[in-house]
Amino acid sequence: MNKIKAIFMVVFFLLLATGAICRNKYNDSFIELNGYAASKLGMNSYYSDKGVYVTDDKYIASAVPKTSTDYEYNEMVSFNQFLQDNDIQLLYVNKPTKYNDDAFFYDNFGYESYCNRNADLFLERIGKAGINYIDLRKNMDEEGISSEDIFYRTDHHWTTKAGLWATEIIADELNRDYGYKIDTSIYDIDNYSVNEWQECWLGEQGKLLSRAYVGLDDYTELKPKFETDFTLYKDKGESEDGTFDDFIIEDRYDTESNVYHAGSWHYSYLRINNTNNLVDYGKVLMICDSYDHVTIPFLSLGVHHVDSLLLRGNVDELNLRDYILENGYDTVIISYAEFMIGAHDSEDNANYNMFTFD
Repeated sequence: MNKIKAIFMVVFFLLLATGAICRNKYNDSFIELNGYAASKLGMNSYYSDKGVYVTDDKYIASAVPKTSTDYEYNEMVSFNQFLQDNDIQLLYVNKPTKYNDDAFFYDNFGYESYCNRNADLFLERIGKAGINYIDLRKNMDEEGISSEDIFYRTDHHWTTKAGLWATEIIADELNRDYGYKIDTSIYDIDNYSVNEWQECWLGEQGKLLSRAYVGLDDYTELKPKFETDFTLYKDKGESEDGTFDDFIIEDRYDTESNVYHAGSWHYSYLRINNTNNLVDYGKVLMICDSYDHVTIPFLSLGVHHVDSLLLRGNVDELNLRDYILENGYDTVIISYAEFMIGAHDSEDNANYNMFTFD
């Protein structure tokens, strides 16, 4: 057995060397060959330099370093005070990562990740400062939902069904403490047509590891069976009338293209600023991340007007506080995956500006 493994090791590193030479011409083939060899060798942390680790059952996860949470906490307290001074409500939503217990990471890979401990500390601190929050990990525990139930294996995003599930929880909180009267029965999955594809796409993390290594993911599209009527605000302030279907780019569901070059199916759902012409209350700004491609369309079914902002990369171009006052929002929702906490510790992090609210 050791001899076979040694042979695979030699082949694996020869593939790496050859792949580096021929990458431009044969890139996809060598990704497949590298992935196949790595899988047979059980090299579940070989791609750690790219931020991804894979379990024996081909579930991909990433590690997060420890942080003090000071930057995020101070920004939240200041931002909350600004909103209170202007009679605007604030809700923070902590979205889970691909494991709800940091022990998962050490047990599988022998490496410490602080993703959940960072979130625990941050939520405790903002809670003591009087900032209301939802911790979706608690809802998962209460309902017996595991991370594997709501995340793709080959992508860091959660599923469309997870987005619908989370939106109902947010809507419940808006009804309970924010003066909303959303009919939450609209989030019952029985009110949606369900279209499913099996082993049809490869997530962003999976493209680093290869289809041969981790396989393909399934996908589910959800569309309301009930009537919808929206005004959608797209680029350059232009608007058009539409329905829920206009939140979805179905061209993404391409089962014929090379999976390494096909677009992410997660992004088939769009974050579009919109007015729901069938609902007469609520103007929400959601400061969000890419998970919310599959919450904003569903939240929009129950709220009169929903806008969204992704602070990654555009902080210098926007005076957030002026923007909020100019648009007259009654509620701001900050909806972040918990690995955003601590991103400001490194300027090289793509999410460096996500908690910059001033």
